[in-house]
Amino acid sequence: MRRCTISIIYLIRHGETDWNQDKRIQGQTDIPLNKRGRQQAEALAERMASVPLDMIYTSDLGRAHETARIIAAAQLREVPVIAMPELRECNYGLWEGLTHDEIAHRFAEDWDDWIRRGGVGKPTGGENYITLVRRSGRLFDALVKEEKTLLISTHLGPLRAIICHTLGLEPSFLNRFWVTNCSLSTLKYPTGDRPQITLLNDTCHLDGIA
Repeated sequence: MRRCTISIIYLIRHGETDWNQDKRIQGQTDIPLNKRGRQQAEALAERMASVPLDMIYTSDLGRAHETARIIAAAQLREVPVIAMPELRECNYGLWEGLTHDEIAHRFAEDWDDWIRRGGVGKPTGGENYITLVRRSGRLFDALVKEEKTLLISTHLGPLRAIICHTLGLEPSFLNRFWVTNCSLSTLKYPTGDRPQITLLNDTCHLDGIA
């Protein structure tokens, strides 16, 4: 009889940045955490401190990587933190640094097409969202096979892509899921069974952070 093992995957979005606060598209522009973002990461690290993680995988962009390091530092034993370019946010091209209103004004046709497609198109000069779905999905499938307790620190786009991928949903469903800065979501993968979402966008650890 095959041993029943479970992969447990904790999914987190990085802490807040100034561009998050100003509602600017970040994409692959390497914006650091702000003071509040670090406080959020510390609060999440405290919550996760008693969870024995085997490995932490993170986007190689600074805001996700710093969030991952803060969480790793609070663990009771040393946990490897591995940066993976596949976990980067979507490349939003010429939209990066702009608000939605500014994009709609400067790139009206492309923005209208993006909205019409439910955010699954291609930003002006950027990466088609389907490319993001494929790269994050391939990596996630490989990590799940490790049958370990993992934490993934990444961005809104990859997180929503992973959730849709896990549930077998088309990428057009991505806007059905919102993932807050430093929120926690959890997936369980029992061997030979379907994946289970046991927690989605939980932020109780952020109570009291102004």
